[in-house]
Amino acid sequence: MPGDSQSSDSAEYLLYCRDKPDTAETLERLTDAHWSFMDGYADRLQARGPSLSDDGEEHTGSLHIVRLATPEETDVFAYREPFYAGGVYQDVMIRRWENLLGRTMWEFETKSDDPMFLILAHAGVPMAGFAEAHRSFAAAYRARTVVYGSMLALDDSAWTGFAQILQMPSRAAVEKLIAEDPVIASPAIARCEIHRWCVGGRR
Repeated sequence: MPGDSQSSDSAEYLLYCRDKPDTAETLERLTDAHWSFMDGYADRLQARGPSLSDDGEEHTGSLHIVRLATPEETDVFAYREPFYAGGVYQDVMIRRWENLLGRTMWEFETKSDDPMFLILAHAGVPMAGFAEAHRSFAAAYRARTVVYGSMLALDDSAWTGFAQILQMPSRAAVEKLIAEDPVIASPAIARCEIHRWCVGGRR
């Protein structure tokens, strides 16, 4: 199963790549090459998939959570990937990842047809003990949570926010949840993004 292989020297990373405008044709042309590239990491991926426009029709970016062995391998994964090499991405965010859910996206079980949403909550002021502070609030949505964890800096592992993928009835429902989230409402979070999202990879 993807996500099973581990090495004592490796670390987990979250990468979110934001698309440039008007790259739909390039994306379509490079999709098979992108999938073939990701096949090489299949046993180390925890999650993968595109962010989408609000109507779910337009590709706006890509999320990957993956275990990698060295900084050099991280650069290969981020910058030799066909979408990046082909000029699709406007920018690439790379963070160390701490999986607070304890599972991969392939282990998420649901019978719902509700859409999925990616939340990227970027840190403002430093926050110690995020996992404990957020535990009870996050636990109430565990059955709807596909991915959840802390984002950390690459150099010193300082907390830089958190990411969560939730299956919710609508964007409005996600916005309501965010408004009630005590961490997002605090100075610990400077900025929060909401993206429509779907599971990626070969169908």
